[in-house]
Amino acid sequence: MGVAFQSIVSSALLFIVPSDNPELIALANVKGSADVVKNWQNIPMILPEQGVARKSANQWFDNIGVTPNIYAQVAGNEAIVSMVSLGFGVSIVPKIVLSNSPLKNTVSVVTPPQALAAFNIGLFTLEKKTQKPSYPSFLAT
Repeated sequence: MGVAFQSIVSSALLFIVPSDNPELIALANVKGSADVVKNWQNIPMILPEQGVARKSANQWFDNIGVTPNIYAQVAGNEAIVSMVSLGFGVSIVPKIVLSNSPLKNTVSVVTPPQALAAFNIGLFTLEKKTQKPSYPSFLAT
């Protein structure tokens, strides 16, 4: 049984840190290759429990050769923003979530040594339902 996916919008995945923690901001912003591995292994990470963002994070850490220091695994992007704003660590969230969060002024975005792939937001349905006459109309709205 196949699934069809229609992308609606793409949102960058951003690394966020507590705004009031300059040491953590400095650790996350480092650019030298040896320092990147050393620093990112020591940064407490708050990661999504599962899903696309978690897979992106896992791939990102593999690409830079780091085993993340996982402080917490959280379900839900707003909970992640809350934990970061409280100073528990660094995390990733879609830009669209951060832009609409009431806590957006309590966190800062840092530029990692390597960008994460964008987060696609869209609709999905069973492949067999794409044959229904209403399917093209639904996508056009």
